[in-house]
Amino acid sequence: MNIWFTSDTHYFHTNIAGEKVSTWDKGYRNFNSVQEMNEKLIVNINSSVKEDDILYHLGDWSFGGAQNIFYFRNSLICKNIHLIRGNHDQHILDKDISFKELSFNPYELFSSVNDAFSGYIGKTYFHLSHYSHRVWPKSHKGSIHLFGHSHGSLNGDFGKSMDVGIDCHPEFRPFHINEIVQIMDKKSTKSIDHHGE
Repeated sequence: MNIWFTSDTHYFHTNIAGEKVSTWDKGYRNFNSVQEMNEKLIVNINSSVKEDDILYHLGDWSFGGAQNIFYFRNSLICKNIHLIRGNHDQHILDKDISFKELSFNPYELFSSVNDAFSGYIGKTYFHLSHYSHRVWPKSHKGSIHLFGHSHGSLNGDFGKSMDVGIDCHPEFRPFHINEIVQIMDKKSTKSIDHHGE
């Protein structure tokens, strides 16, 4: 079993898909259509994250209507997806969603749904949040903080923290836990408050 991390897939989000379809002047990807982006997301995740692996998704799952929560989830083969809710995941709070012939409870699509997570994953202590922090649980003791939201736009990560948004991986796919641990092993623990004294 392998463990993976990603964030900010923004499935079906037209304004992030590419210059040809976006009304934004920056912050978008390089696809010719939202359909092309959706297909690439599905292929790249399924090529990496297998059925019995574990995927932690750190928010901003999908756009374009609550029904796309289901369509994106149903397209991924991984059975074990833990969702940390992002600022665009408001429909995940809905108990029941009906769309044409489709009816589902978003919470039942995921192994867990939380606003944040702190604890051991494998042998490593992690703090997972949609947002970047400068201080997090056990940060002064070298715990790893993973986040999304910023699409790689922050000017460097702070201490043992890392943006794991799908836009941040050079292969536009989730990060494997071993990749993350190797990257974090090269970073120094930083403490900016009294815990570092």
